[in-house]
Amino acid sequence: MKVSLNWLNQWVEINDLDADELATRLTLAGLEVEEVERIGEGQEKVVVGRIDSIEEHPKADRLVVCKVDAGEDELRQIVCGATNMQAGDFVPVALPGAEPPGIDFSIGARKVMGVPSAGMLCSEEELDLASESEGLMLLDRSLKVGQPIFEALGLKDVILHIGLTPNRPDCLSHRGVAREVAALYGRELRPEKMQIAAPLWEGDTGAVSEAASLQVVDVEGCPRYAAAVLEGVKVGPSPLWLRQRLSALGMRSVNNIVDVTNYVLMDLGQPLHAFDLDKIESQQIVVRRAAAGESLEAIDHKEYKLDESDLVIADARRPLAIAGVMGGADSEVTESTRRILLECAYFDPRSVRRTARRHGLHSESSHRYERGIDPGAILENLREAVALLVQAQTHLEGDAPTVRAGILDGGPGVAKAAAIELKKDRANQVLGTAIESAQVEGYLKSIGVEVVAEDDKAWRFEVPSFRPDLERSIDLVEEIARLHGFDKIEATMPKALMGRAHVLQQGAERGTIVSRAERRALSWVRDLLLGQGLREVINYSFMGADDLDRLRLDEGDSRQLAPRVANPLVQDQALMRTTLIPSLLNNLKVNRAQRRSDVAIFEIGRRYFMTEERRTLGIALTGRKSRHWTGESTWDFFDLKGMVEALGEAFDSSDACWMKPEVGESYLHPGVQAVWSVGRQPVAFVGQLHPAVSSKEGSDQAIFVAEIDLEALVAEGAPRREFSTLARFPAVVRDFALVADEGVAYATIEDVIEKLRAEGGVFGELFRSVALFDIYTGSPIPEGKRSLAIKVTYRADDRTLTEAEIEAADAALLGALAEGAGARLR
Repeated sequence: MKVSLNWLNQWVEINDLDADELATRLTLAGLEVEEVERIGEGQEKVVVGRIDSIEEHPKADRLVVCKVDAGEDELRQIVCGATNMQAGDFVPVALPGAEPPGIDFSIGARKVMGVPSAGMLCSEEELDLASESEGLMLLDRSLKVGQPIFEALGLKDVILHIGLTPNRPDCLSHRGVAREVAALYGRELRPEKMQIAAPLWEGDTGAVSEAASLQVVDVEGCPRYAAAVLEGVKVGPSPLWLRQRLSALGMRSVNNIVDVTNYVLMDLGQPLHAFDLDKIESQQIVVRRAAAGESLEAIDHKEYKLDESDLVIADARRPLAIAGVMGGADSEVTESTRRILLECAYFDPRSVRRTARRHGLHSESSHRYERGIDPGAILENLREAVALLVQAQTHLEGDAPTVRAGILDGGPGVAKAAAIELKKDRANQVLGTAIESAQVEGYLKSIGVEVVAEDDKAWRFEVPSFRPDLERSIDLVEEIARLHGFDKIEATMPKALMGRAHVLQQGAERGTIVSRAERRALSWVRDLLLGQGLREVINYSFMGADDLDRLRLDEGDSRQLAPRVANPLVQDQALMRTTLIPSLLNNLKVNRAQRRSDVAIFEIGRRYFMTEERRTLGIALTGRKSRHWTGESTWDFFDLKGMVEALGEAFDSSDACWMKPEVGESYLHPGVQAVWSVGRQPVAFVGQLHPAVSSKEGSDQAIFVAEIDLEALVAEGAPRREFSTLARFPAVVRDFALVADEGVAYATIEDVIEKLRAEGGVFGELFRSVALFDIYTGSPIPEGKRSLAIKVTYRADDRTLTEAEIEAADAALLGALAEGAGARLR
């Protein structure tokens, strides 16, 4: 939002305030001033000049030589290429050394085709007062020659660029910002700012009902629609004051009708639309939803296919405008327009937001309607707009336009907001302050919030219609803090809730509450992965349909049934994600674009299904995992497998095991993937990205990914920890090279050993651990077989083992492996 201080001064006295100090005060009050722009500053060498004479250039047909009085002792000779001026005209003159804001070079004295030229005659475009111009800017001849042009035209101004948050639609106008300034500095708004006290439509002209009719069919989308009719209008250039106001904000002047609607938009925050009444079929206005198959050519001369949920302003035959978003070309005001129907309405913010997003349209009007304009000021704003339309035509030849008696007014209006109760000690409790009750009332009254009831313990406040963001007592507390000054609130330690207050109660709805055990578990997961050199990423919880296609998922896959976002910001975020893998692949792609090929990342996020949400951990590894002068190593499948196993140590995963997936993941390499199950429930899928997928991702190196269901792990709970003393007697380590069928997984070996341990006996008493340390195929191993080398550790707690005990345990082990896994000693 751009705010002109000259314009703002018409609403509230600010001439005594420093612009930078005002910007700081507004920023501290929540209206962040992002830039302070000074128009006309440093432009003292661009002055008012009078053309004394014009002669043809001796060597160029399209150039003329002007003698110009710039308020100096002698006339100045300037070569010019414009043709719209004559002797006696007043024009802007850029003297040598000047840097007009619309050009990117400094003016100098030089020869043009052999003729000396000391300066430049300027157009509106060169002064940055218009986006384009066809000749010099011709000035009023009453101006003082030699006076700086921005000062002479009253254009010297300071513009504040305010970055407003969506909850402050009341400040999308000069009146709204003026309210804030008045509240912050204890000043009053100037009531004389508004044009007239009585509406022009209260005259004795013909009734408006004889000129047009109104029917509001959809009162939900349009709670209030008002319109006035003006006849005998003259469409032409706007008066200088109006063009200056809009130019200061960087808005291009179109004509006096359009300029007035833009002026009211920026002054009062009220979007308006002017229809050519003679182009409206049967002079009938109908506010309704679009019918199937309807379309509209908008004023940008593009055709828009309307959706049946779009709110439109129509006549008896066709749509004329997309309500609150953009007008149509068929009813646009042109130079031939003589009768105008001026719309001033309140449209439902949600309806406008959806329509604007659906059609990819965003305008100053839709920006305000989406956030919520003041529904209580419709008639006041219409009155002001009508007065300004009449005023903006008085400088043109001919009679003044007439305003039809009465207005078109439809819709039930917007219900008045309920009063808000605020306990008298609430603000000080929240803010840690000692603000007096009278001061609280004063702060809120300064922004239009009035006391309607009061007792010893609380107030009831009525909120003005221009503040739709004030809904709860805490909103009023925030207003008190803003007006009191955040910088005046001393830092205090809050009271901490401990123990039971932070424990998830049995039977309570979970919502966003995270139990203490779950917080500990997530913290442990983060610490573990960060300690192994991974970096945490945070992604949006959305994805597009193309993301699932990237993973080559089958049509029947449950992840294809992704919940759809009702109002997606962009199409590639139209679905709630059912897997974290596409998000991680996008992270890798961004890193590759930055020439970072060695990446190790993880994300803790949620997957969203039709009936539930699952907290999930995603991991992606690619490239080198370490750089050292002794050599380099790259991430591989076993690094990822080890991370998953380490994660399991934080949970009761004693019965966890690795298995070959019954149905492999389509996005993973068929020979390099595994599933990690806890209690026969799949918890993690780990593997190398399928080469076909990684090549489409633009990667020429292996990518390893994992997706772990943290919900399932947390449900297992923490493992039972038992203390044991350090071993007093030595262990015996035995290596065995086993030959088994290639189809026998190492997990089968572990299962056989675990079953034998559970049976007890000499092996169960002595066995402590087993680990795989080598796999070999090839000669002399028979075809279809492979060698698995395992390391088995024996120990007794109360003695040193004898050779007989060790041999008995070995015999039991080899017998069980032969019977249970078909594995025999090499």
